[in-house]
Amino acid sequence: MAASIPMRLSGGSNPATTNLISVLRVNLPRTAKAGIASSSSARQLHTQPLHRRAFSQPSRASTASNIRTFASGLTARAAEKHPQPSRPTLADLPDKVDVSVGPAGRLSKVIPARRGGKITTRVGSSYAGTHTFDWISPPSNVLIVKKARDHRATKAMSRIISHMRSTYPSLNIILERTVIDSNDGNLASTHPDLVSADLADKTLLAQKTDFVITLGGDGSILHVSSLFDRDAVPPVLSFSMGTLGFLLPYDISGYQEAIKDMVNGDISLLLRMRLRQTSHRKDGEAFCQIQDQRQGGGCYDVHLMNEVTLHRGREPHMTKIDAYVDGQHLTQAISDGLIIATPTGSTAYSLSAGGPIVHPSVQSLVLTPICPRSLSFRTVLLPSDSVIQLKISDDSRSPAELTVDGRVSKLLQPGEYLQVSMSPFPIPCVSRKWSDRQPPPPSLSAEAQAAHVVGPGEKYSDRGEDDWVRDINTLLKFNASFGGRGTLSGNGGFEEEEH
Repeated sequence: MAASIPMRLSGGSNPATTNLISVLRVNLPRTAKAGIASSSSARQLHTQPLHRRAFSQPSRASTASNIRTFASGLTARAAEKHPQPSRPTLADLPDKVDVSVGPAGRLSKVIPARRGGKITTRVGSSYAGTHTFDWISPPSNVLIVKKARDHRATKAMSRIISHMRSTYPSLNIILERTVIDSNDGNLASTHPDLVSADLADKTLLAQKTDFVITLGGDGSILHVSSLFDRDAVPPVLSFSMGTLGFLLPYDISGYQEAIKDMVNGDISLLLRMRLRQTSHRKDGEAFCQIQDQRQGGGCYDVHLMNEVTLHRGREPHMTKIDAYVDGQHLTQAISDGLIIATPTGSTAYSLSAGGPIVHPSVQSLVLTPICPRSLSFRTVLLPSDSVIQLKISDDSRSPAELTVDGRVSKLLQPGEYLQVSMSPFPIPCVSRKWSDRQPPPPSLSAEAQAAHVVGPGEKYSDRGEDDWVRDINTLLKFNASFGGRGTLSGNGGFEEEEH
């Protein structure tokens, strides 16, 4: 609008334009009247020679500036007449409630449940399987995270918000500020009571959020881990939106029943282990590897879900890395890089690099080389209470890129190192498993239930129904033949299988 009006005013005399200017002269403030006067002068100068018309150019710029000022003034006055309701913030919400979490199955008789506001795990514990869960008080705040720029996830979020508004009106719904500002799917305009959360509010977000709902793929859960990368993570209820992944136990079609179980506490949790990582200079001083990592006088530890990687990146030379375990020198790796993965991350980058598949209930650290020069360098599985240090050797010909859950955060120079250990803050993923308050799976016979004897193919364990076993077969196609419809014959060709 500001660009088109000066062009119209620079033409010849126009009665409609003259009338508009007369009306505006009466109602405009002094600064806007000055702008109209300038535009009138510009119209008069249109008939002057070219060498004089050049002096009118500043007036045109002034006209555009004054018209923009006038437009912003009208907007401000309209906002005063029709004020928008103020959107609640995280600081307005009550703190999250306490929960009770303990091992499921037979271990519940030995290890008591723990109560508190944070879900933690014992470092070095031999048990990380399914846990029972109870709310001490009804939950108040829920954070919803959706896959970015995904139309199906946006529609699902809109349905879930409408359902929760009608069924659970006391729940405060938190969305990321980027989602609210984009008004994707008219969510912000339709629901003015949605609470906006900034990435800078990570500490406050951890204090307020009772549980999290994710809509998308495994990347959405990794994003949740990054939102709570300095503190405990609330329970995460994940819905599959048609994306291949190992962390998505619920289909979106059953969201009403799943949310009901979540609010009532009729769920079980799988505590997926995370890693705690810090970066250090040659003298041992810790330094911040990401922009918002600084806290107080230093840098907070980064908690990650899948893996931390040192890779040569775009450097043409292999990197040389010294690996230490609990202070003892393990090896000097000459390779493209090294990966330290969690059991959950064992089916990600580490698997592509030749690492093993580790069950999420097995607390361990997976050290996997990336294209090592030595063929005898194999993956090492370490206890969960180990402390691993990866140092860029002083004589390394290239630095190494530090990557945390797929995000490049820093370039480590020779002499600098990173330190990795087990995080006390796991990812509590809501799983489709029975707990002590629910009966065992119906596939277990009455005789087996009484004698605790399990026959081949029957489902019974302290972990309940194991989604992980199902996922590596259906999603990863574990140990499946490549041909599918043929078998490799002795003469090097394929022969059809007999049916």
